[in-house]
Amino acid sequence: MEKKIKDSSYIIPNLDRALRVMELLSDHPKGLTMSEIADSLGIPKNSAFRITTTMEYRGFLERNPANKAFFLTNKMNNISHSTLAEKSLVESAWESMQILRDECLETVLFGTLIGHEGVVLEQAPGRHNFKFTVDIGTRFSLHTAAPGKAILASMSDVEVDGILQKVEFTKLTDKTILTPEEYKEQLQKVRVQGYGVDCDEEREGMRCLGSAVFNEKKQAVAAIWITGPSNRIPQRDFNKLGALTMKAAEGISKKLGA
Repeated sequence: MEKKIKDSSYIIPNLDRALRVMELLSDHPKGLTMSEIADSLGIPKNSAFRITTTMEYRGFLERNPANKAFFLTNKMNNISHSTLAEKSLVESAWESMQILRDECLETVLFGTLIGHEGVVLEQAPGRHNFKFTVDIGTRFSLHTAAPGKAILASMSDVEVDGILQKVEFTKLTDKTILTPEEYKEQLQKVRVQGYGVDCDEEREGMRCLGSAVFNEKKQAVAAIWITGPSNRIPQRDFNKLGALTMKAAEGISKKLGA
C-alpha cells in the first residue's frame, strides 16, 4: 500500500516515476519494453523514454537488443549490500557456512558482487592445520573466481557482457581464463553442473568451488564457496564437493525467500 503524503507538492514527479519503474521491473525479471512500461504505469511514452534512458546510463537498467526490453541490473542489490542487506545476507548464510565447513573441512567463504569485482563478506576457517583464509572485505577478480562464475552464470547475456567489458583478464597462472569468449564458455558449464570452479586459475595449487545464492525474486545476490589446496580438492572430487556447495547455497536461498 502506498503511503499517503499530506502535501503532494513535496513529491518530485520524475523521481516518483523512476521508483515506480524500478518496482514494476522488479516484478518482471525478463524485462518490459518502454511502451509496456508506459502503459503499465499510465505515464506518457516520452517520460518513460527519458526515465529508462537515464536509468540505463546510470547502470540500473540493461536493454535486451533482441526485443528492446529493459530489465533491472544488480546495481541496486550491490548498493544495498553495503548497508543493512549485507548484515542480513551474512546472518542468513552463517549456519550453512558452518555446516559446509564441517562437511568438507576446508575454509568456507561467502561474498557478493560490487560492480565488476567480488567482495568477501564472511568466512568460516577450515578445520585443517594448514588452510587458506582471507581478510573480510577482500576484493577479487571475477575471471578467476568460482563465486564470480556461479553468480554470472545466472545472469542474462546482456548483463554478463556489460560486466565483462570492465574486467581485466590478467594472466595469473597458466590456467587463467584470458578472454571473455572463453569465460562465457565456462559459464555454460556452470549452468549445467550448478557450481563454479577455480582450478589453479588464480594461484597455482589453490582450488575453489562455489554456488550462487538467490533471493525471493530468483536473482543471484551472493555465493558460497570452499577453498583449499589442490591435493585436498582433486578434480575427481569436484562433483561431490560441488553438490555440497549447492546444498548450502539452497539452504541460504530458502532463508532469503527463494
